This record gives sequence, C-alpha cells and structure tokens, in this order.
Amino acid sequence: MLSRKLYKDWMAETQRAKLKQIVSRAKPKGHILDVGAGPGFLEELLPSAIATDVDLENLKLVKGLKVKASGDALPFRNGSFDTVLCIDTVHLLKGVDELESVVKTNGRLIVSAFCNPANCQQKMAELKAIFQQVKLVDEFFAETPSEWDAVLVIRV
Repeated sequence: MLSRKLYKDWMAETQRAKLKQIVSRAKPKGHILDVGAGPGFLEELLPSAIATDVDLENLKLVKGLKVKASGDALPFRNGSFDTVLCIDTVHLLKGVDELESVVKTNGRLIVSAFCNPANCQQKMAELKAIFQQVKLVDEFFAETPSEWDAVLVIRV
C-alpha cells in the first residue's frame, strides 16, 4: 500500500514527532485503542495500546497487541476502552458512531486530521462539525515542519 511506504519510510519521523506532541498534550490513559495504527508509531509511545488497521502488512510491523479491523466495524464491545485514538484516519471512515461506541462513558476520543498552515483552521472546523454532539475537552495543532494535525480531545 502506498500509505504504508509513505508513513514507514518517507514520513516516519514526521509522524513520530506529531504523535509525541499529541500524546504529551492529550495524555491518553487507561485501556487504549488505536484505530488506523499504520506501522505502529503510536504503540512505540503507548506500548499497552491495542492497534487496529485494515492493512495486515502494517499490523505485522506493530509491536504489541493488534487486531485486523476497520474503524467502521470494530470487533469490541461497547464501552471497552478508556481512550480511543484515531490519528489521521477519521477521513477514511464512513462515520464516527463506531469510534464513539467503544469508548467508556466519560472516556476520551482523540481524533486528528492532517493539514498544513494554510488549511488547518478549515480542517479543525471540519472535525468539530463531525463531532458537534459531544463534549470538547481540548483542541490544538500538532506541528512539524512537514505536516500539521488538527487535534480534538473529546469526552464521550
């Protein structure tokens, strides 16, 4: 897959730098799910997280717990996780109900959309429009020289 090569090779350090900022500010805790884990950069920072991805080759690169699954059909019971992260993947999903359903009551959902300085305000507005029915805890930009992320931290 092109995304595997892109994230594993060319953009690996950019992704790691953004994830480090997101984890530092959002402070995911408890039982954690990573939806759209790619090659597992988040699991380097949060080794107890469960990684999910549709790409089996990506999952082979993840160290730790992993499940082949789409964010549109997560094989977990409702309320299974304290924190669910969906970093740079929400735009690929048909909806966000599945993400919200696996978060415990009063748990947190951390979502992001990649952007650049020219379109980050627009991307943040688009994310907020998707998640307008939930409580926003924090919003910020994770910034690297190559790519930014618009990030929302939501209480479900």
